[in-house]
Amino acid sequence: MSGFVTSVLDQAFTHLCSCFGVEVNYVWNHEKNLAALEDTMKVLRARRADVLTTVQRQESEGLQRLNEVEVWLTSVENIQNQVYDLLLTRRDELEKLCICGLCTKKLSSSHSYGKRVFEMLKKVEVLESKGVFEAIAVAVERPLPKTIVGQEKMLKRAMEHLMDHETGIMGLYGMGGVGKTTLLEQINNKFIEHTVDGVEIVIFVVVSSELRVEMIQDAIAEKLGFLREDWKQKEKSQKVADLYARMKTMKFVLLLDDIWKEVDLKEIGVPFPTRENGCKVVFTTRSREVCGQMRVDDPMEVKCLESNEAWDLFRSNVGKITLESHPDILELFKSYLFESLRRNQY
Repeated sequence: MSGFVTSVLDQAFTHLCSCFGVEVNYVWNHEKNLAALEDTMKVLRARRADVLTTVQRQESEGLQRLNEVEVWLTSVENIQNQVYDLLLTRRDELEKLCICGLCTKKLSSSHSYGKRVFEMLKKVEVLESKGVFEAIAVAVERPLPKTIVGQEKMLKRAMEHLMDHETGIMGLYGMGGVGKTTLLEQINNKFIEHTVDGVEIVIFVVVSSELRVEMIQDAIAEKLGFLREDWKQKEKSQKVADLYARMKTMKFVLLLDDIWKEVDLKEIGVPFPTRENGCKVVFTTRSREVCGQMRVDDPMEVKCLESNEAWDLFRSNVGKITLESHPDILELFKSYLFESLRRNQY
């Protein structure tokens, strides 16, 4: 008898489909699509976890996640919330169905919900299929010329000093515009180009005159691969604990550009560099006094170019044709150079 009833129902369903087309499927396949949505979402979550683990590992090695990977991770996070909201009313919607799901007590409501489930299932399936990447992250350098006029020797001296086992924190100080940031970026690239002394991750943060601890924390957290949405919800004290727990297990180099006053590493959550952990912190500042506040007794001064080095830089940028196009160009340059050197003496 039950076989006869099922046969009749199937025939009735076939007839309905021919009359109403695909629309009736939203109600008839209601329960099946819900189950498929849950199963596919589980697979998608598992794939996201695998991708994120790989991303975080590679970022800890100094690589940077690809934009397409970041877009995919964000899309999965967004659709997770949408699926969760959709499944909240699952029980109520299923209770509206009758005669083995062929009919519904509220056609309009069931049709609308069934359509949303079907469309969400397709979106999840598409995202799941796109979660296979040939590459997750790439090495990234800060764009700079291969050589810095007048700073080659200074870069060499800075790296030698930094690699000394007794050096935990190094300060670079000098007047504005002398090339402190450029030198710091070159140090950043040295660590990225080569695996230097077992360093696992290099973190570059621009601080500027308005010191904001949470801004520094956020920049470090992003480099370490903390989930952005989860991270935003944390209290400052929790951020300190999380950063410290992660960074104490790795050999890092932290580069802080343009600090105007003491940066308290403990307040941020950064383990203090020691001979034992092999970590390094390098910063740039205009003030030698700040170097003292950061417990750096022998900071490195970044000076203006010597006159011959300034001339080489000017000539390479301007070009021979322009330089010889008017006799006043050379004289104007000499006057500017003389004035700059005079100001630097005071």
